[in-house]
Order: sequence, then C-alpha cells, then structure tokens
Amino acid sequence: MRTRRLAKGAGTAAAAMAAVVALASPASAHVTLHSYEAQQGGSDAIIQVRVPNEESNATTTKIELDFPADAPIIGLYVEPTPGWQFQTTVSNLPKPVTNDDGTFTQYVSQVVWTGGNIPVGGFVDFNIDASDLPTVPTLALKAIQTYSNGDIVRWIDTPAAPGQPDPPHPQPTLTLAPASSDSGGATPTTAAAGAPTASTKGVATSSDVNSAKALSIAALVVGLVGLVVAVAALVRRRNTAT
Repeated sequence: MRTRRLAKGAGTAAAAMAAVVALASPASAHVTLHSYEAQQGGSDAIIQVRVPNEESNATTTKIELDFPADAPIIGLYVEPTPGWQFQTTVSNLPKPVTNDDGTFTQYVSQVVWTGGNIPVGGFVDFNIDASDLPTVPTLALKAIQTYSNGDIVRWIDTPAAPGQPDPPHPQPTLTLAPASSDSGGATPTTAAAGAPTASTKGVATSSDVNSAKALSIAALVVGLVGLVVAVAALVRRRNTAT
C-alpha cells in the first residue's frame, strides 16, 4: 500500500513538473524591445532588441528589423554586436521632419543583422541608439527572424488589447514614457520660513557664518583649557619628583 502511494505521488509530481516545463517552453518567448531612457519625442535613447531562439533544432542566423515611416526615428545608430554584422537601409520620408538639428528627408528604415547565430535556448540583445524619437505613446516595429533550417518567423501581428491573449507572433513594441517637463532649470519650490531657498543653495548665509564662528571659538576655548590642565599636571609631577 505504501509503495503504491509513493508511486502515485511520484507520478503526480512528474506530471506537475511536465506542466511547468510546458509553460516555460521557449515557444512563449517573443522578440521584444526594452529601454530605460526612451521618451515621447526624446533624444539619445538606447533601445535594446531582445531576440530569443524558439526553435529546438536550429539556430537563429538572421534578424531583420523594420521601422515605420509614419513615426520615424531620426538619427538611428547601431551598436556593433560581437559575432554579428549589420547593414542599414535608408529610405525617403513621406514628409520632411524638422528638429533642433535641421530638416530631414530620409531615415533608417531597416537594420539587418547576419553572420552570427543564436543557439537553441539562447537569446541575443541587439542595441540601437535613437537620436530623436517620434512623439508617439508606443513605438511599434516589425521583425523577421530566420533560422538555420530555413524557417522564417515574421513578428508582424498587431499586439492584442489589454486582457486579451497575444497573437502567435506579435510585433515588438515599446511604450514611450511621457516627455519630461524639465526644461533644464530648477523646479520652483516653496521654502519653509527661515529655510534657505533654491536660489541660495550652496551659498553660505549669515547664520551659517555666525554658527561657524561660534564653533571655532568654542573649539579654541576647549583647546586652551586642555593646555592649562596639561601644564598644571606637568608642574605637579616635577614638584613631586623634587
């Protein structure tokens, strides 16, 4: 009876483990975008393109990333990835884009990485630098992933609405944070009574100077008292010795 219970328990544990492994299968991984710096209309942001390998018997040998013309990234640069080469395609914009650096009629519409491989169960992060991001809440790209066995996965499906299941191959998207309202100056604040305001930050006030003087005088007095005590002790030792 005990042996049967142990065998049944082992079978249940094995089934539970199989379910966990199935849920953690690489098939649930997608090509995704990540950034700590990207803002709507922001500049100089690093965007990370994470590409996992979903095949169980092939490696990833090519990644193509396509950028939209209606929400272009102006001034896109690619960070070299060890073991991979990249090639960019420049296309004409449907209408010129003007920013602090001038007016632009072209943009990088595609980046293709080749020459490397992503092993089974692995992933690679490809980094791009965006000089000027579009003023949109979400940056949506398209990715095409090619495997060593000839399989091609097109990450082009429109992502599902919140609460709905994802499509088989959702396109990589990045939510852009709202543009910062910081214009480079200090944010005005209301100072408490008697407290230094932002305009006096780092500048000594008269109360600071008076406090420093008081501390200096107190330290001098303590030093003099210590010197007197030391001299008196030395005199007593000499008188005792004689």
